[in-house]
Amino acid sequence: MDFFLHKEGKDKRKSVSGSPKLGPAKPAKLEIGIESPPLVLYGSTTSSTGALLSGQLMLSVSDEEVTLQHFEMQLLAKTTTKKPVSKDCPDCRTQTTELFKWKFLSEPGRFPKGRHSFPFSYLLPGKLPATTNATLGAIDYVLSAKATTPLQDTMLVESPLKVYRALVPGNDRTSLRIFPPTNITATIILPSVIHPIGEFNVQMRVSGCSENEGTTQRRWRIRKMNSRIEEHGKMISPPCPKHVHKVGGEGKGILSNDTRVLGIQDFKDGWKSDFDTQGGLIEMEFPLSIKPIANPICDVDAPNGLSITHKLILELIVAEEIVSLKNTKLVTPTGTARVLRMQFVLILTERSGLGISWDEEQPPMYDDVPASPPSYAKMVDYEGEPLPDDELARLT
Repeated sequence: MDFFLHKEGKDKRKSVSGSPKLGPAKPAKLEIGIESPPLVLYGSTTSSTGALLSGQLMLSVSDEEVTLQHFEMQLLAKTTTKKPVSKDCPDCRTQTTELFKWKFLSEPGRFPKGRHSFPFSYLLPGKLPATTNATLGAIDYVLSAKATTPLQDTMLVESPLKVYRALVPGNDRTSLRIFPPTNITATIILPSVIHPIGEFNVQMRVSGCSENEGTTQRRWRIRKMNSRIEEHGKMISPPCPKHVHKVGGEGKGILSNDTRVLGIQDFKDGWKSDFDTQGGLIEMEFPLSIKPIANPICDVDAPNGLSITHKLILELIVAEEIVSLKNTKLVTPTGTARVLRMQFVLILTERSGLGISWDEEQPPMYDDVPASPPSYAKMVDYEGEPLPDDELARLT
């Protein structure tokens, strides 16, 4: 019995000694509250006017009074590469750039118990790349606040920011492809931008697919069409000062490439063929979309070396046949087939929705409020007889 009691007491001592130790309580706590709408950069990097960021930094003092020696907040841009020059070096993996800094104290200050708010605002430049988390690298934005007491007690808080970029749709793009030595030409109409969610329509017109030869006609008939949407990523990983020698000097880095397939669709019908017109004509319109589980990344071309682009690849499988003009039901396959391959650039962006850029917003206008202050009649000096005192009192 003593053995079991001794063992139980030993286990209790182990559990007590293994419990985590709590550090001293902080005299204050920091919180970041964002009040601005989602940070959306409308337009390209050359035309966007940026996005407004505003909020409040809250200081909650739990002691009767706290003295802060330093109190500031930074807006940081962090670039992380998934394939660094040195895999065990944190400086090669992540590089941090300060975009802006707020200094809330110019000299040490005392704050009584309670909550104290410090508003902040900043206009994000339109040239910034959007928040990205790709296979080869990532771009993140963080608000980092820090407060320090004279006793070197430090309060820290970080809040991530999501920055989007939305391109406004424009006119459809038209592309022409020629396939020598045949007379086949293909005209493709694509939307100016596409989005991660939803379908987009592609129009295709194939001409020059038939040629009359006496009493016969030589045709190219579409048997099958394949479509594929690809995402191409590129990342240049820069070294830290300690590992510059691994890439041959400053200003150089390691180039990494990655390709993902976001969607594949096959079509075996859905087009209209008209071989009675001069040269023949095949027309079709088909919907394409990105797989919901593909987790696509919007187009990015960042100055830090991260680039994301998208391509649409179409493959038409056509077979040659000879048809008698006297009896079009007499079709003779020649056994010749070709694969017509085409590539087109796709621009993948977030939906702009009903939002507009901050500089295009107008204050409300009311019908009963004039556009300018009212005008006054021209005033002249009175040159008549002196007015009695009661009349002067009434006028004043």
